[in-house]
Amino acid sequence: MIRPRLINRYSSSLSLLLLICAAGANAAEIPMRSFSASYSLYKGGMHVANTEMKLQRAGEYWRWSSLTTPRGVYALLTRKRPYTETSFRQHDNGFRLHQIRISDTGKDGQKESARFDWDKGEMAVLRKGKHRQVRLAEDVYDYQSIHLLALSMDLQGKSKTTVDFYRKGKLVKSRFVFSGREQIDLNGESTGANVYQQVVDKSDAKVKYFYDIDNPLLPLRVESREDGESPAILILREVTWDL
Repeated sequence: MIRPRLINRYSSSLSLLLLICAAGANAAEIPMRSFSASYSLYKGGMHVANTEMKLQRAGEYWRWSSLTTPRGVYALLTRKRPYTETSFRQHDNGFRLHQIRISDTGKDGQKESARFDWDKGEMAVLRKGKHRQVRLAEDVYDYQSIHLLALSMDLQGKSKTTVDFYRKGKLVKSRFVFSGREQIDLNGESTGANVYQQVVDKSDAKVKYFYDIDNPLLPLRVESREDGESPAILILREVTWDL
């Protein structure tokens, strides 16, 4: 395990550079790197749960997954263990989603899925036991693959964009904006981060993402705020990079 403050930034930057060079034969391909990361989830200032996040290669696809487990007294109050899995593959100068799966390992029957058929231009959704087809017009992102958008914008030097966003079985517009660099406290140590802000149509939530400068796929901190509610804050504890 590599604790955040012990990440070797020279080694990470060199690895990213080598990946970019290796992709030189296909300039459209964006470099990727597998990792496993552990996060603490705070709600109203209290440490209520832990989240395990993974980015892994699965054949021609990549898979992003996260599992959240309540801790302390919250583990006695709820059986919820939300799990999300998003698979995708690289396409042209970006990414295209293959499938989204959302479930709760603590409860049976609470499942949601979205499967993307880009040849037909359709998304097949299963939510709350109901099936529906949704037409696709643009590339789609969700709360996990949005990290790929941050990487793509970073490499292209873009400061803002608007995309189709998957939310509760529907596609809505979401604005994603780079707001500069900030110094943040990460487990008692100050570190620099690239900061992005997201606003989703038909939602009160405003999300702020802080990414590692040398490893732009790695979220260091995620803050989600909704009107009238305490903020939910996800903070990185440790990360392991695959070689």
